[in-house]
Amino acid sequence: RKRSGKGTMIQGPETSEGDWADDKLHGAGEIAFATGAKYVGAFAGGKFDGEGEYAWPDGAKYVGGWRDNKMHGMGCYTDTDKVNWKGQFHNG
Repeated sequence: RKRSGKGTMIQGPETSEGDWADDKLHGAGEIAFATGAKYVGAFAGGKFDGEGEYAWPDGAKYVGGWRDNKMHGMGCYTDTDKVNWKGQFHNG
């Protein structure tokens, strides 16, 4: 049976929550990874796609556009020294 609609999947130390279609996150959702990283934003077919925020466990983060799990479009990457890199990102 495939997941569809709103729901949460807990798989070991990882949690995926949001809108599901055809057994994949699709629409608004979030994933808390085993590494301590977290993504909150839009999904398409189980991949980061649209606007979202990814936070790494070391304190770095990216807020902006995503396509096919890669930073893509307008966004801002903040590194571990709190330096902001704003602009257009292309395929990561």
